[in-house]
Amino acid sequence: MRFHSLVLRNLGRRRLASWLTGLSVSLGVGLFATVGALREASEVGFQRSASMCDMLVGAKGSSLQLTLNALYHMGQSQGNLPYEAYQEIAATPGVLWSVPLAVGDSYRGHRIVGITGNFFDDVKLISHQKEEALEFSSGGGFVYSSDDFAELKAELVEHEAGHEGGTHHEEHEANLFRAVLGAKVAQSTGLKVGDHFHPSHGVEGVSESHEDGESEIVGILAPTGTPIDRAVLIPIGAYYVIDGHEPIAGMKEGGARDPRGLSAVMMRTKAGFYRTGIYRSVNDRLDTMAIYPSVEVRNLFAILGAGDLILRWITALIVVVALVGVMVAIYNTMGARRREFAVLRALGAKRSTILGLVTCESAILALLGGCAGLGLAGLLIFAVSGQVQVQTGVSLSPSIGIAELELILAVTLAGAVAGLVPALSAYRTEAAHILSSNV
Repeated sequence: MRFHSLVLRNLGRRRLASWLTGLSVSLGVGLFATVGALREASEVGFQRSASMCDMLVGAKGSSLQLTLNALYHMGQSQGNLPYEAYQEIAATPGVLWSVPLAVGDSYRGHRIVGITGNFFDDVKLISHQKEEALEFSSGGGFVYSSDDFAELKAELVEHEAGHEGGTHHEEHEANLFRAVLGAKVAQSTGLKVGDHFHPSHGVEGVSESHEDGESEIVGILAPTGTPIDRAVLIPIGAYYVIDGHEPIAGMKEGGARDPRGLSAVMMRTKAGFYRTGIYRSVNDRLDTMAIYPSVEVRNLFAILGAGDLILRWITALIVVVALVGVMVAIYNTMGARRREFAVLRALGAKRSTILGLVTCESAILALLGGCAGLGLAGLLIFAVSGQVQVQTGVSLSPSIGIAELELILAVTLAGAVAGLVPALSAYRTEAAHILSSNV
């Protein structure tokens, strides 16, 4: 009988023990691979989202909070920056494009984000070192320029000062109350191009609806795997004409709580001298702060790295315990298999063959358990990816790469080493003694 057939036959004779032993290895490998894959996939996903722009400008405060609120639609805004500051910064040499953001409303739990129409043309996502433009699964974007926004702002100021005019939003209501849905929003709400909806005040979506803010859906974006998928995008001017968003008595104009301010500004800048100069000039101001989103994401994962390392060590210990279980399971069978090894020796099998036989059994159990563990890791990642996307907008997907193949190889080799203890016991089997004692 051939060597490999003999190994498989021996494993088949102990199906239950082999299955349970392989299961213990698969659980350990599955947990180890899941922790590593989630960490890596999360960082890649967050960095892809951060690639929408290379600089964010907001009110003074926490740079991480600004990043999470402006790009990932998480948490609360830390305050507004003055509109005049946006105008000055956007006109700075070296700014390739800028998109003002206004947040604070929602629809069925999905954040509503006010933007200018150049968002759909200028924002690019970087994937595998290539830029990808935003695409629409149906409909298209709306046209609302920074000039339209500036005109509306001027008319609102005149209207609040008691001057004649200030009816820009009434004359252009058809162009102002439009919306583009992210792919997840369209999927969860069932809305389609041509439908209408009413936004709700507040990011939790439990407040009263803005009856005067009824908007028509003009486009639905294709899935991007970023927080854009769960956002409702509207012309930023719509934020300023809806009831409840006007200034109230005692509220300082240009302050952090000025409702006529902006939540943040996304920007793409020229690299090198220009970018550094813009960063410094914005941070030199008393009312604004500039940050690099990609740096903030790296810092976030550096903070999480210690906890991740502890989890990796714990799951690695689980793998070690599982491999010790393989060794114990095979060692416990040695007494019952002594006659089998003696017969093989009597038929001419070398001691090295017996050694290799037991070692290969252990390695195959570890290999099968490792492969099953990767499958389990894929299922676990798939199970939690939906919740991760709901909370952060970042899409995770299980994939097998060099790291996973190296893990399987390491587990298989460790399994072979674990099998050496029972293999050495089989190696020392004296055929004549065993067979004569059974005569």
